[in-house]
Amino acid sequence: MSVSPQYEEYAASACVRGLHAQSIVECRLADWAENHVLAVWPRVVPSSAEVLSGEVRYGGTLYFSLAARTPDGSVVGAERGAEFTHRAECADAAPAQQAALSLAVEKVELRRDGRTLVLSAIVSAEISRLVPGQLRLLTGGEGVACDLVPVRLSRAAFCAGTAEIEEEFDTDYVGDVLLHSEQVCLTRVVAADGLVEVSGEIAVGVLSKREGESDVVAYERTVPFRAEIPCDEAAPGAACDASAALSSVRLSAACDEDKNRCRLLAELSLAVNVRLWRGEEVLAAQDAFCPGRACTLHRETVRAQEPLCAFTVSERVAGTAALDGPVGPAAALQAASLCRVEAAAEVREGEVIVEGVLSATVFFKEENAAQSVRASLPFTFPVRCDRARAGDAAEVHALACGVSCRGRREGELDCEGTVKLFIALRGESEQHFVCAVEAGEATPLPAAVSIHFPAAGDTLWDTAKKLGRAPEDVRRENPELTFPLTGKERIVVYSPRPLGA
Repeated sequence: MSVSPQYEEYAASACVRGLHAQSIVECRLADWAENHVLAVWPRVVPSSAEVLSGEVRYGGTLYFSLAARTPDGSVVGAERGAEFTHRAECADAAPAQQAALSLAVEKVELRRDGRTLVLSAIVSAEISRLVPGQLRLLTGGEGVACDLVPVRLSRAAFCAGTAEIEEEFDTDYVGDVLLHSEQVCLTRVVAADGLVEVSGEIAVGVLSKREGESDVVAYERTVPFRAEIPCDEAAPGAACDASAALSSVRLSAACDEDKNRCRLLAELSLAVNVRLWRGEEVLAAQDAFCPGRACTLHRETVRAQEPLCAFTVSERVAGTAALDGPVGPAAALQAASLCRVEAAAEVREGEVIVEGVLSATVFFKEENAAQSVRASLPFTFPVRCDRARAGDAAEVHALACGVSCRGRREGELDCEGTVKLFIALRGESEQHFVCAVEAGEATPLPAAVSIHFPAAGDTLWDTAKKLGRAPEDVRRENPELTFPLTGKERIVVYSPRPLGA
């Protein structure tokens, strides 16, 4: 019998994560070396990510917003930015691929160079690549017996969009805005027809001075947002996740001296990146053989990591904070600002263990001079999730709000605040299938009549493969058999022999 395998082609595209890179970015402020820096808030904005042969080139802009005490005791603020480009080496990167970029600032350092203050930061990049490919699946053919099973394959897609948000809120009369901070946290990511709906919150913090005073005061506002990101591959029920970063921030103040009030307008631009998966089941051979011939099978394994579920958590945390500097007994606390949450999650059976650190810059006056200290409050708590399974991966978006600090005793501060989390769980799967079969020489004919002793649990496919006969032939010739077998059966095999054999 001739052998003519039959194949199907499947256009696949995989989202490949796990490419990391770091770069050091510097910014210089002339005539600032004599100032005592009280606080720095870095914000990094991605601008581009291009996949080339063997590398991914990316870039962005790093902004520093900072407040400082001058030699004469006044408190001033400044904002500077620096553009940067960097490359991440990746052996299998190719121009046909796309990249999604997420940037974060890990560490900020200050140094003085003459009369210039130099700010440097380590910027870390997390890069996902969209890798197109073509899969070939064995589905049958003449002279080929196939064990066909449903195989789940998926196509990934990247899409991006923006959202413009405006928010006004009233404050006391503001003499000068020193610096501002922003945190972004998602609350919902859902696919619809032709688009992905992304919702979340932006925590806006403003550190300022009241008119005619040197004391600082902090204001905060949580601003909701919603963005509809066009995506041709999106459909209801499709798995998706997203990341969001502020691309521009503009604050303006309108003050009313008579009422001693001020209205702040925050104009925010948000860049949103979406990753989407469209899955489908196709029939493919998980095993195959050629009756009457030796054969060689070529197999392929496709690994995929897709979103399973996502949910929000809000938790109030409190305790004694760790400080990066001293706070004397005569310190007068003024404000807690520049709040940040770093969090990670470990997935167990039926629950997610969240661990992280809530931090804030605490401003105070001591000996009539403005001072600051960074307070850090570690936390951990479990979150019940019925869909959580050990081995799943978790991605955490977080923000902090309502943070307050008070003196506990000399050199110690009690801190409390609300931590808001958006936790997205991802599961990893492996799909195995035969991608090619090569027929070899004909196998020797067995005896005209033989008896086969099956093993307990053998299926129709197991039996057919051991006998070297097509499954339909085994079923037709042994209608009395019930699969899986018990191991007590005896199967009489008749091998037709050509004339003259």
